[in-house]
Amino acid sequence: MRSGPRSLRPRSAPADPPDLVSRLLAGDEVLFESLVQRLRPGLLRLAGAITGSSASAEDVVQETWISALRSLETFQGRSSLRTWVHRVCAHLALARMRQDDRAPLLLEAVLDPARFDVHGAWRDPPVPWTEETPESLAARREVMECIERAVEMLSPRQRAVITLRDIEGFSSEEACEILGVTEIHQRVLLHRARTHVRMECERFYRDAA
Repeated sequence: MRSGPRSLRPRSAPADPPDLVSRLLAGDEVLFESLVQRLRPGLLRLAGAITGSSASAEDVVQETWISALRSLETFQGRSSLRTWVHRVCAHLALARMRQDDRAPLLLEAVLDPARFDVHGAWRDPPVPWTEETPESLAARREVMECIERAVEMLSPRQRAVITLRDIEGFSSEEACEILGVTEIHQRVLLHRARTHVRMECERFYRDAA
């Protein structure tokens, strides 16, 4: 499925209204519907990033709201409701992936040792990126498709981290909470994901030159 970036600029989310949870628990259907519509795109991207399937992502998002409503009374407000719902989604998506017994392509070593000489210097140095690169990437459909393909090649957790951080705009702390990983693990996953995507972009520019 195509679950890659639609934008290279993270989007921040507004803070929860103080009465949000109480209104939901009281059965405010209009508020619930607006919440579903607001969070649906991000939840679909996260579920799709983990499962690698549009159909599975749809199922996971539906299960997410059912699970969230059933356990809403346990929400203690230590994080935003948006973060909490995304955590439920990530948990269900990972469970679905294990249930489907998919074998993801793991990219645990994205830097090819052949790119360095015996002294650790670059044999094949990275293509330099200019300050205007993010805007030029966003403007070029071919590059965005390259990025999407690169993201699809990542392991599920790497896809999830780069989706949360670089597309949905979650902080590192929120991403850790959603995925249930340590800060160090989150940094490693994000670094590897970004490095792979960058290398694919470098390859694209070399081939286009």
